[in-house]
Amino acid sequence: MEALDSQVGQPSHGRELPVILLWDDEGGPGHASAFVSGYAGRLTENHDGPYLVPRSVVGPPPPPEERTGSPHPDHSRPDVELLELLVTDWKNTMPRHTGRLRTPAFQVCLDVLDARMPSSDAADSGAGAPRDPHHVMAQALWTAWEQRTPVLGAVGQTLGNAAWPGWVAGIWTVVLSWPLRVWHRGRLNRRMRWYARRMSSAGLAARDFVQAATRLRTADADQQRLLRMNLLAEALFRDLSEAVGPSRFRPWRRRRVWPFVLLVPDLTGPQATAVEQFLQVHRELVAQGVRPPLLILAGRRGEPADPDAVPALDLEQAAAALRNLGSGPANTPAPRRITVRIADGPEQPDVARHLKLQAKVTPHEVSALRAHAGWVGPALALVLLCSVGFACRDQVRAIGSTPVTDDRPHTAQAAHDPCPGTRRAGREIVGVDTETEGCYFTSTEDSLLRDLQDRIRSQNAAVEGNHRTVVFLAPLTADPRARTEQLVPAGVLQLQGAVAAQKTWNEQALVNQDKPMLKILVANTGFAFGRGREVARQVRRLAAKDATLSAVIGITQSRQESVDAINDLGPGMPVIGASVTGDFMAQEARNFFHTQPTNERMAEVMARRAIERHSRKALIIYDREDRYSQELHDDLAGRLGGAHIRVEDPWFAQVPAPRPGSDGATALGLPDLADSICTLHKEHGTTFYAARGSQLPKVLAEVQNACGGDGTTKSSPVPVVASDVNTLIDFKPVPEWAELYKYPAVNLYYVSFSDKPVLNGPEGGSDYSTGQDSFRAAAAAITRAYAESGGSASPSNVLQALRGHVVVRDGIAPDRPFTLPLDRQERTSRPIFLCLAPHAPTVDSHAHCAPGNRTR
Repeated sequence: MEALDSQVGQPSHGRELPVILLWDDEGGPGHASAFVSGYAGRLTENHDGPYLVPRSVVGPPPPPEERTGSPHPDHSRPDVELLELLVTDWKNTMPRHTGRLRTPAFQVCLDVLDARMPSSDAADSGAGAPRDPHHVMAQALWTAWEQRTPVLGAVGQTLGNAAWPGWVAGIWTVVLSWPLRVWHRGRLNRRMRWYARRMSSAGLAARDFVQAATRLRTADADQQRLLRMNLLAEALFRDLSEAVGPSRFRPWRRRRVWPFVLLVPDLTGPQATAVEQFLQVHRELVAQGVRPPLLILAGRRGEPADPDAVPALDLEQAAAALRNLGSGPANTPAPRRITVRIADGPEQPDVARHLKLQAKVTPHEVSALRAHAGWVGPALALVLLCSVGFACRDQVRAIGSTPVTDDRPHTAQAAHDPCPGTRRAGREIVGVDTETEGCYFTSTEDSLLRDLQDRIRSQNAAVEGNHRTVVFLAPLTADPRARTEQLVPAGVLQLQGAVAAQKTWNEQALVNQDKPMLKILVANTGFAFGRGREVARQVRRLAAKDATLSAVIGITQSRQESVDAINDLGPGMPVIGASVTGDFMAQEARNFFHTQPTNERMAEVMARRAIERHSRKALIIYDREDRYSQELHDDLAGRLGGAHIRVEDPWFAQVPAPRPGSDGATALGLPDLADSICTLHKEHGTTFYAARGSQLPKVLAEVQNACGGDGTTKSSPVPVVASDVNTLIDFKPVPEWAELYKYPAVNLYYVSFSDKPVLNGPEGGSDYSTGQDSFRAAAAAITRAYAESGGSASPSNVLQALRGHVVVRDGIAPDRPFTLPLDRQERTSRPIFLCLAPHAPTVDSHAHCAPGNRTR
């Protein structure tokens, strides 16, 4: 009992609460049912309220209070009736000062079930052509919402009076009613996107919520009955999660620091079928990642048939399990079901006395000050700001009258700027990190980029004597607009390889005087080279002041913005790419050098997969606004056409590089794209993904829903061959939505420039190796120029050495020798692999790699 109290009395947001099932022998005294019924009394201050925790009791014995405001029972839909009664109970048992429970998503789902749809044989009965069911559904949802909204409902009834002139109703319709209808439908489609996804997963594909709701109501009765409990339960769980979620300006929400409680004294009671169905749906949704703030306590006679084969615990073991659950962090996964057997035994007077002394749950209390902190803090800040402004008004006038003599952008007094090389641009920090401490491109303390900046400073500080400097120039911050979809940029993983190579190189240079020691400066161009040109000009100014700066490495992306930034560095600055593959890069920037195979070679390796599968059709997903993606598409189309494989009409995953003042765009038409991929797969075709890797999980999720379900069907997985996905493979702590093994209905083949395992250590993979290669190439060219120029190794000397052929062979990566500049033979012989992403999270991806001249 105390362990249960501890679970009920603490905040539930973000925690996964278990289902607790108590049972005793078939012919026993019914201790399990009595336990559950008795626990209901611990959740109220008195037998009829007020309530300490919102709870609902299902089945006998009924709750002592009358069910006020409960809906009329619908015995034809016992599952819907059960959920309506649960919601009514929770609304009626909300504790004091915690506000009213709102369930908007659940109510909308009920509106869908209650909407009166047109009969399919309306035309046959003489009533004319049947009305569009989508329009009927949208109208029904609007009418239900209008009636629940006091002002709109009153105005609608008033205008319905015949005494009002028609022009008044016309003004209301044009000025308010129509815009509100458009806003209401758009709001439903945004907030209920999950509904459309669930319907699509069930084989009823829909573009938006209104279409999904219509598909549900026009489906056959068996399919409706199968889906409605799942949809209603998920809507209710989302409403409950929002009800206890944090809110700065809603004090009643901040006081909701408990879970909702569902008590089922007898699982074999009159509503047993509906309750079992609800528990099954709860178990399925929790397994999919939905975490409702709901504690379920149920009892029954006789041992249950446990679908999860959970061993039964005694009371002491169950209490220990609950205490361990309560002592873990908020996001710790909980056991999803705890089964407890209550054995008959003698009464224990000391336990009975203790329970009488501790008769009620003691929920975590939130003081009035903490509850209203969201209002108190801004109010105090406003008062303080006004006070300071009033006190300093004379100084402000004096400052305002001082003439401005320096209007240069981004300038500040150097004595007061601890990080003069970097600056904030929107939500990013860009520039060149020239400081020895304290300046970072990210505010996240445990980020890989922050650790790498510290490692570089430490390694630079250890450099002795005559040395040279290289600048790692690349996009090192993720898309600032995608707060919930952040991935570690490829530039950071490539910087990790360059940092490791610098450490090994300088250790060797200490004992080999022919090698100059090297420092690294890190320059962030912002997401997708959004600030590339201005940062490149900053590097150019820095090179004019720092005579040790010899080369620029990294770049990491083939973009038009990358070419512009390289040209802004000046024609005399050598630039060596890491994973840059666009053929146009070296053609339009004469001082740029590839270290990896280009798009032409990648297209050859990718196309071979379709050729070996004997596909006759192919589909290429690409971004027509991205030169890298467009060029790879053209190379692929040429290779496939040469093999007599017909390329279907292209699909566009448009993710253009952001520009100041632009919000950009995201992938378009994913449901239609997934349907086309499924159709192509049935015809033994092959899908190619030639866009940026950050959008790939969205495509795979749609394909999973449309083609393969959970991957347990007899159909073969859908083959998808991708190019730019190594950030999803090589860096293991990716967000949950980007974990590729969760899409077993897809066989994802991807291009990699290394087959070095990643699971065996914190370093490895394709991006890591290409970052190493760019540093190694710069080090080899600087060493040659250093020897030929008598210790100068200026940028022009290094550029001349690169154009005269530099052999890159060292102890950093002895298995990856190459020569710059890469000729056609070199590009063909450079390491390139086609790998198969595993369907298990613990399997190393690169164990499934094959060299580019043959595939699996």
